[in-house]
Amino acid sequence: MSETLSIDIDEKTFGGLRDRIAAYSGVYLDASRRRSLSRQLWRRILQKGLDSWPDYISLLDSAAGEGEMNALLEEVVNNETSFFRNPRHFRALAEIVLPEMDRARPPHEPLRLWSAGCSTGQEAYSIAITVAELFGLPLRRPVQILATDISRRALSQAQAGRYTAKQMQRVELPYRSLYFQTQGEESQVKPELRQLVHFQELNLVQTPFPPRFHNVDVIFCRNVTIYFQLETCRRLMANLYRSLNPGGHLFIGFSETLWQIFDAFERIQASGTFFYRKGPASRPLTSRPLQTRPQPHSVPGGSSVERPLLLGESAGTAPPEPAPARPGLPSAPPEHDPAREHYRRGMDKLRQGHYEQALQAFRTALREEPNLVEAYCGLAQAYANQGQNAAAMQACERALELDDLAEEAYLLRGLIHRQLGQTELAIADLERATYLNPGSPTGHFYLGDALLALPDREGALRAFRRTWRTLLGQPEHAIIDGVPVYLLRQACRKYMDSLTDGLSRA
Repeated sequence: MSETLSIDIDEKTFGGLRDRIAAYSGVYLDASRRRSLSRQLWRRILQKGLDSWPDYISLLDSAAGEGEMNALLEEVVNNETSFFRNPRHFRALAEIVLPEMDRARPPHEPLRLWSAGCSTGQEAYSIAITVAELFGLPLRRPVQILATDISRRALSQAQAGRYTAKQMQRVELPYRSLYFQTQGEESQVKPELRQLVHFQELNLVQTPFPPRFHNVDVIFCRNVTIYFQLETCRRLMANLYRSLNPGGHLFIGFSETLWQIFDAFERIQASGTFFYRKGPASRPLTSRPLQTRPQPHSVPGGSSVERPLLLGESAGTAPPEPAPARPGLPSAPPEHDPAREHYRRGMDKLRQGHYEQALQAFRTALREEPNLVEAYCGLAQAYANQGQNAAAMQACERALELDDLAEEAYLLRGLIHRQLGQTELAIADLERATYLNPGSPTGHFYLGDALLALPDREGALRAFRRTWRTLLGQPEHAIIDGVPVYLLRQACRKYMDSLTDGLSRA
């Protein structure tokens, strides 16, 4: 057989293999993955010494098929993760969720946490560090941390707990000295922390879950359902719901949503983020610090997520005043902060249509301040205006990873989804954007446009009416997010008249 790996599988073959992978793991590959799957498939065929695609199908159908499917998934699924990814989740866990459970439970009763889809272990160890910071080592009360993944290769690295310098970048220095030991150019999780986490291979699609995963208090299942189709996602959420104790909590990824998927959870907004709770909901969550040993440093996630953000500056308007500093949190950046000077220059170039110069300015801003969310939003706008949708999407997701309340990033990502014809994903993001900023005329307008494409004419009419209300009192020639107010009004009136007439005839 030829040693080339560039052989393309035909559409029928791709569809058959895609369906097999989805049935086994829930991972559904869209048509854009056909070429990469071809390379991965032929690589497996060569490694197994087979001669053809039918021979590979026979292998998948044999007794060794499950092991081979797992090996193929290692090639297909992206196991990229990091320590304290989406740090506000860990802040909520440390400040609210764990203290509430600690007060409500008898001291001898274990708290049970589960990292579902733990990949190479950084999320599970981030949970363990959060637990150790609150309850000390050895723990003053029993806590069980379960961590599962379908990937055997990822689990092997997770169990070893060894990470490169690049993988350790997000771990603050005090945590490195407390919970890791240096071994050459790598860092390894210390045994006393590693023993808190119990790793196990588990396929989240294959149900029911083993009894060990029942009666759980907190589940982190983040960036897992992004690979799933709607019905698979619904089944998984239902199973996770059943696994949680009453009052238990679910954390999902910043790019995921339960909107129109699963409505049994109560949505919670606290510690600057969103998460979900299984009833009962008899009292609101409060942020009363747990009394623990003195801390030499901040709660996990607390040092980089509280910077006041200056998102969504519009042409023709003055930048908003910096938010007043809150006790114990960083104050607003200085007026002549170099990173923000580069950011503002990038916005000027963006408005002038000089996209390459804008990109250069935003990149310079990020070299000065790597966590400047608005600079990532600027990158996304510049890339999108050049038609580089993949790069624009990546910039949006990086912004949301740093701040999952970044309304502008949701708005931009929604517009990119809309441009790509991914209407339901666009609606989910635009719904988030308008929830976070109800006064955004452009957010409501673009949401109406996306709803009209479903078509959801009643929903679109409501969105256009909200757009109209937010424009009341605005000068005709004012510019909002690059669009003149009079043009927004004209478009809104046209849509409202058309939709009202159409609905009255229906």
